[in-house]
Amino acid sequence: MKRSAFTLVELLVVIAVVALLVAILIPAVNAAREYARRNQCLTQQRSLAVAMIDYSKANNGLPGYLNELGSTPIHSWAIAIFPMIGEQTRYDALQNRLPGTLAPIEAHVSPATLLCPSSDRPERTTPQLHYVVNCGPTTNVTNNSDTAIALTLFRDRRSGLTTINRRIKIEDIPDGTSNTILLSENVDAGRWHQDWTSAFPPNEFDNTRSSAAIAELGFIWENSATFAPNFSPPSPSLRLSRPSSRHPGAVIAAFADGSARPINDNIDIWDWLRFVCPDDKKAEFTP
Repeated sequence: MKRSAFTLVELLVVIAVVALLVAILIPAVNAAREYARRNQCLTQQRSLAVAMIDYSKANNGLPGYLNELGSTPIHSWAIAIFPMIGEQTRYDALQNRLPGTLAPIEAHVSPATLLCPSSDRPERTTPQLHYVVNCGPTTNVTNNSDTAIALTLFRDRRSGLTTINRRIKIEDIPDGTSNTILLSENVDAGRWHQDWTSAFPPNEFDNTRSSAAIAELGFIWENSATFAPNFSPPSPSLRLSRPSSRHPGAVIAAFADGSARPINDNIDIWDWLRFVCPDDKKAEFTP
C-alpha cells in the first residue's frame, strides 16, 4: 500500500494552525502566571498587615518606618515585625550585632514575604524590599501642625524625636481599619536594612517628607489632584515615594484590618486619599 505524504500546502496549513494556537496560548499562560503571582503578592501583604496588627497589640502601637533595636542604631519597619513573620533568627542576629558591623545573616537572601513575585528587579543577596508603609502627608510633621502629625501612621520612632515619636495604635484609627491602608507595593523601594545612621543623623528624616529614607521605606501623599498611584508625582523629590507595581492595571495594598486588595490604577484621587488618610474629617479633603 502506498503511503501518502503531506503536500506543501497541507504542511503550511499545519504550521499556520500551530502558530495560531501558540499565539493564543502564550498570552493565556502568561495571564495565568501573573494571576498566580498577584495572588501570592496579596497573600504576602496580608501576612505583613497581620504582623503589623500583632506588633501593635504586643507593643502598644505600630512600629516606625525607622526604629531602634539593641545595639543596632537604626532599623526599618520590616525588621521590627521579623519575629511576627517567622524571622526571629534574623531579628536576633541584627539585634546583637556590634555597631558598624554587619551580622552574617544580613548577607542572606531577603525573606520572600518582602518580595513581590511580579517584580522585574533582579534577584540579589542584598536586603531587598518591595513593599513600603504609609508615612502620611508631605507636610513637615516635625515642626508643623497637629493635623499633619495626626494623619501620619508610620513615623520616625528613634529616640531623640519627641513630637512624632509616640506610637499609633491600629484600633485608634478614626476612619476604621478596613478603610485605611497600612502598606503597598513600590517598584523603587530600597532595602529593609542598611546603615542609615551615618547617612541620616537624627531629626533629618522628618524635616521634609520627601527624604530619602521615606522614599526607600514608605510612601507619602498630599491633597493634590496631580498625585495618585502609578502616576508621575508632583515633584522630582517625591519620585520614589508613591505606590506602584508591576501588576497590570493595579497596585496591591494591605489595610489595617489585615486584608489586602488590588487598587485600580485609575482610581479617583479623592478615593485614593480617603484610603491612605487615617482621619478624613481632620484632613478636610474637598474634591
